[in-house]
Amino acid sequence: MDIVSWTFARAKSPERSLSSRTVRTLVRQLVNGLQQQGLAKGDTVCVLNFNDIYYTTLYLGIIGSGGCFTGANPGYTPYELAHHLRITDAKYLLTGPKTLQVAIEAAGECGLPLSRIFVLNLHGEEIAKGHQSWEKLLQSGEKDWLRGFDAANTPAAYVSTSGTSGLPKAAIITHSYMVSQAQVIGHVIAIPAKKSQLIAIPPFHVLTIPNQHAFPLRQGAPCYIMPRYEQEGFMNAVDKFSISMTTVVPPILMSLSKSDHTQSLHSLRSIHVGGSCATDGMQQQLYEKLHPDARILQVYGMTEAGWASTWQDRKKDQSGSVGKPLPGTKFRLVDHNGTIVKKDGMRGEIHIRSPHPMKGYLNNPKATSEAFSDDGWVKSGDVGYVRNGKWYVIDRTKDLIKVRGWQVSPAEIEAALLEHPAIMDAAVIGMASRDGLGEEPQGFVVRRAGSNLQKDEVKSFLRERLARYKGVEDVKFVDRIPRNPAGKILRRVLRDARGVHPRAPDEAAALAYSNAIRSMERYQQERSVGEQHLIEDVRGRRRRSSSLTDASTIGTSMPPSPVWEEKVTPDNTHKAMKRKAEDLCGPKIKRRSSRFSLSGESA
Repeated sequence: MDIVSWTFARAKSPERSLSSRTVRTLVRQLVNGLQQQGLAKGDTVCVLNFNDIYYTTLYLGIIGSGGCFTGANPGYTPYELAHHLRITDAKYLLTGPKTLQVAIEAAGECGLPLSRIFVLNLHGEEIAKGHQSWEKLLQSGEKDWLRGFDAANTPAAYVSTSGTSGLPKAAIITHSYMVSQAQVIGHVIAIPAKKSQLIAIPPFHVLTIPNQHAFPLRQGAPCYIMPRYEQEGFMNAVDKFSISMTTVVPPILMSLSKSDHTQSLHSLRSIHVGGSCATDGMQQQLYEKLHPDARILQVYGMTEAGWASTWQDRKKDQSGSVGKPLPGTKFRLVDHNGTIVKKDGMRGEIHIRSPHPMKGYLNNPKATSEAFSDDGWVKSGDVGYVRNGKWYVIDRTKDLIKVRGWQVSPAEIEAALLEHPAIMDAAVIGMASRDGLGEEPQGFVVRRAGSNLQKDEVKSFLRERLARYKGVEDVKFVDRIPRNPAGKILRRVLRDARGVHPRAPDEAAALAYSNAIRSMERYQQERSVGEQHLIEDVRGRRRRSSSLTDASTIGTSMPPSPVWEEKVTPDNTHKAMKRKAEDLCGPKIKRRSSRFSLSGESA
């Protein structure tokens, strides 16, 4: 197959491909077809499907017709999808055959008529009577996409936030946001002609939008598509097609680092990692299998501020840095008092100012107000610091655990746990301390197959590596760690599962945890990031390795103190005492139905 004659190809069956000319024709047909179906300017069209060579066509066709694109996770339950349809006010729904039943149930909950659901039978699947194929949208001829609108204020897409607490919110992404981000990222991360890339992460993820929906067409770079990540298929594709660039999340990075087929990865030169940070240890394992010219490049960004806000040059860097701000983007650090932090190495919350941030959260003015500072900076909710112009991200402010006045990063403990040879995966959350005056770290550990690792061994292992106040008070052994497509640990799932039987024996607590996990799996047989294939490979969200507090590791010093030293006082013990009471007696309030997302944007 002539590599310059097509733009998108299926990794598993490359004979199925689309040229840029074909994509253009399909987009123009979709523009006309959607408008013929009654789509008005500003109407939302939701796409519920696994990745495919046609996904970019859908994305561009919806936007070009004057509509707003929104992508939903095909692993959603009807409850989760209904929430997504409501917050985006979706008027049309395009769904694959495998997710049709979920789509119908969710649409029914939202009052979306069956006549506005189109089935994406992209592989020639038969469609049940009473349903309509998306091909109906291609039968009205071509029409040019809309032009001449206010790009800075016209929404092009509603993107679900990847927050790990609460239900997702819909970020309003304008045309200017998309164009400016594509321009600056494309300038920094140029893909040479005839250099191919492989996409194996969800098409609705902010990491995928520029790499799949913009660069292949803009830069003429051929792109192979996988519906979801699967290690063997990924390795085969890299080897067979001499893939030079790919974008992954940390769970995939860990999966690749553990593969025995090292030769298969030798064509890779750029591996962009986003969603959450990869530790230096995780990177080193993979570097040992890569070509000497290959680079693992951390990307830091958030939907609210831009697909990407930082970039790294080609110089090898395993310090855990996410690089420097992109041109036109500014970072600052703010402490808990709202004071700007200017000293190198001192920690604070990262605030971002970008040329075109989101306009806000759709129909959610309160959340929008909370997302921005009074002077217009996006508040990331991430704790970090800067050293010699390079930025480091440590953890989420909401995830920090208050231990006897010290603020402890769960990611630091998790990184230390993962150094144990018998631990496959780990997560840490804060639980009310026994004295009711603060919190204590609690660990969740996935043991390697055949391991008989015990709690005391885990605690002893941590004591050898971390300060005593960072040690876990308790350890629960579980089958898996729940996380979203970006690899971020869904700590709320762990907290809610832990709260089912707060004083039960280990066996009962483990059973409660397993039941909470299984309650979501009815509609998640095919996961958008291949979590089923990664259960033993996933390492979760790692903001920083514990070694980053060691000056000898990165060549620089770093304050050994916690993020913000905040001693416990009588005024701030009430919440901890309340949590302690709930831990002993159970929560008094009635909990919502336990449909937590293991593969969606949030729990």
